[in-house]
Amino acid sequence: MNPHLVTPLPNPASAVSGMPVVMWLGDRAVTATLIDTPPSRQFAAMLPLTVQLADAWGQAKAGPLPRALTADGGVAVHDPIPGEVCFWPTNSVIAIYYDDLGQAVPDPGLIRLGVVKTGLDGLAAAGNRVTVRIEPAAATG
Repeated sequence: MNPHLVTPLPNPASAVSGMPVVMWLGDRAVTATLIDTPPSRQFAAMLPLTVQLADAWGQAKAGPLPRALTADGGVAVHDPIPGEVCFWPTNSVIAIYYDDLGQAVPDPGLIRLGVVKTGLDGLAAAGNRVTVRIEPAAATG
């Protein structure tokens, strides 16, 4: 197993005051916290949301959002690490990283939306294609 696989973020302090969300993979839950930025608030306004994710890179599950987010006021990421939830501002694809292959993301980079708190290993093991339902944590009861 890759030693970087499913390693939590070293200090997700910027996510502490954000919005908690749950990503459902069938009956398995992945919990995350959105950081408090304009792009994250735009993403939160889309919830609840079902997204088809594919694993094209062997390091993240990614899929298209139903509409574009702006990068204005966002946190740019050029070296994503496991546990980061980001989007590509050029095509509004959400990406949830579960491994670090040491690859740098070219400009304009990714925009950080949040941090996975629990269940990242389940997302990593979910296969090449997975349907994920993302909703506010409060909506899960």
